Parts: sequence; structure tokens; C-alpha cells
Amino acid sequence: MNLIGKIFVGLIAVMSIVFFSLTLVLYASHKNWKEDSQKKQDQIAQVNQEKDKLTQAKADLEKEIEAQKTAYMKEIGALKSKSDALEAENQTLTVQNDQLEKDLQARVEVITANNSTINEYRTSIETLTNDLASAQQLRAVYLKNLADTVANLYQSYSRLGDVEAQRDELTAQYGKALTVLNMKGLEPTPELYHETPPYAVTGTIEAIQDGGQGLLMISLGEDDGLKPSHTLEVSRGDTYLGRIEVVTVEPNRAVCKVLPQYRQGTMKEGDNVASQL
Repeated sequence: MNLIGKIFVGLIAVMSIVFFSLTLVLYASHKNWKEDSQKKQDQIAQVNQEKDKLTQAKADLEKEIEAQKTAYMKEIGALKSKSDALEAENQTLTVQNDQLEKDLQARVEVITANNSTINEYRTSIETLTNDLASAQQLRAVYLKNLADTVANLYQSYSRLGDVEAQRDELTAQYGKALTVLNMKGLEPTPELYHETPPYAVTGTIEAIQDGGQGLLMISLGEDDGLKPSHTLEVSRGDTYLGRIEVVTVEPNRAVCKVLPQYRQGTMKEGDNVASQL
């Protein structure tokens, strides 16, 4: 209900109260009609005054309502203009929002692409970091190997000096040995003496088979440098008994056979065996 309706309802309620009051007065004073009439006239005058007041109040209210209506219409017009302006602004903002969403989507795509590129760069950096660490480890290994090589080189130079000294010493020994061989009438060729042990050895006969005419066992063996086909000389004191040839060898003994073409006596257990007399 608007303001005008409320005003009319109020007026109707007031008039109802007035007429109800008049009716009560009439019923209450029916015995003194003149007095009552005067009272009624006074009441009517009073009611008229109230009516005039109410009519004036109604006119004032109507003016106020009209003024408020005019103000409301102006306010509604202003609000309508403002609403239209807001609607236009809303449309503009909607367009701008759509453009911003497009720009945001484009930026999101750019950021996504940049993140992908950054991830690729990060992976490349991690790979390069690992490669650098591996290269540093290899460099450390190479430096250690270089240091070891330099140390070995210095050791080789030192050994070279020792080898050169040994070479000089061996050269001197070779000269002396060659001199001794020349004095003894021997040739400096080992192949010519393959039947002789590489160095001088001496031993004894430990056992003889077939009465000293066949095989015999001596106290020398592979540990003494003997090999099959080596020959040894047998003697008893100053008496030369003959030559024997190695058939089989063990670490500390050997089985030999007597060479008949060199036999000059009967060989027995305990006779001396030597590579040279």
C-alpha cells in the first residue's frame, strides 16, 4: 500500500469515529432536544472544524504527496538515467572483461609456453651440471693419472740411470767373461754347449741299476738346473770314470744313463758327479 492509500484509510477511520460519536450523542440526549440540538450544533460546528482541518490536512497531504510523487518521479528519472548509464557502463565493462579474459588466456598460454621453456632450460642446466660434475671428476682422474705418469716418468728416468749403470757393469762383465772364454779356448755361443748345465753343479751317485752298467740316480735335479740330454762327468777322487747323460729329472734328483764311449771305470754309489772336472 502506498502513502496515498494510507492517508485515505486514516481519513475514513477518523470520519467513522466522528459519525459514531454523533450517533452516540443523539441516542444519549433524546430527552432535551433543544439542548441536545444546541449541543449537536456545537458538535456539528466542531465536527465541521475538524472536517475543515482534516480537509486542509488532506489538501496538504495531497500537495505533499504530489510533491513527493514529483520528487519520486524525478528520483526515478534520475535513477533511470543512472540505471541506463550503469547499463551502458556494464556493457562496456562486459566488453572490457571479455577482452581481459582473452588477454588473460593469451598470457596464460604465454606463461605455459614459458614454463615449458623454463623446464627445458632447467633440464638442460641439470644435464650440463651433471656433465660438468662428470667432467670435473674425469679432470681429477686425468690430473691424478698425469701426476702418476709424471711420477712414473721420474722413476723411469731413475731406473734408466740404474739400467745404464747395470748396462755398463754388464758390459764390463761381458768383456771379462769374453776374455776368460778366449783364455780357455771356448766360444761365446750357448748353443754349442746345450748338453752342459748352465752353471757348475756337483753331486753324488745315490743308486745304480744292473751292477753299474745301466741306469743310475744322482743327487742333482731340476732345482739345480738339470734338463734331459745334459751330460755330467763322474769321478772317484782323482780317477775319471766316465760321462753320463740325464734321462729324466725331478726337483731334487735325476735318472741318468752311462755313455759307453766315455766309460773308463766302474761307477759306484757315492762317486762324485759334476758338470765340469
